[in-house]
This record gives sequence, C-alpha cells and structure tokens, in this order.
Amino acid sequence: MSKANKSINVEIKDKTDANGQAISELFIGKKLIGTIKAISATKYEAVNTHQEQFHVKTFEEGVTLLIKEFHLHH
Repeated sequence: MSKANKSINVEIKDKTDANGQAISELFIGKKLIGTIKAISATKYEAVNTHQEQFHVKTFEEGVTLLIKEFHLHH
C-alpha cells in the first residue's frame, strides 16, 4: 500500500539582514527551514538550519533544495 501524497504549505518571508541585503526566509508551518539570498543575477545562496551553504542558479532551485534537505533530516 502506498502513502497518499500530502501537500505542504511553504511560506516565504522577505526581510533584510544587518548588512542591508535582501534575504528570503522559508518556513514550513512555523518552523524555519532555511534562507535564500541573491549573490548575483544568476547566482543564489541557500543556507539550511544546519548552516550548510548551497550555491544554486535560480531562486526556485534554492527553494526545492531547502525543502529536500528539510525532509531528508526529518
């Protein structure tokens, strides 16, 4: 018997850090799963809650990566 697919709600909140750079925080429910910030027009940095940094080409790729990392560790 296979499991039914469950939908999850991912919330993205935009804010600025201490240096004035725009950062997007990703939440599943009320739990922070990571942040994404733009390094250049074609490069983003995704950081999970374990402070592991990943360099990705698009914002959407960063969101997908952080969700995968979250589910891998839980």
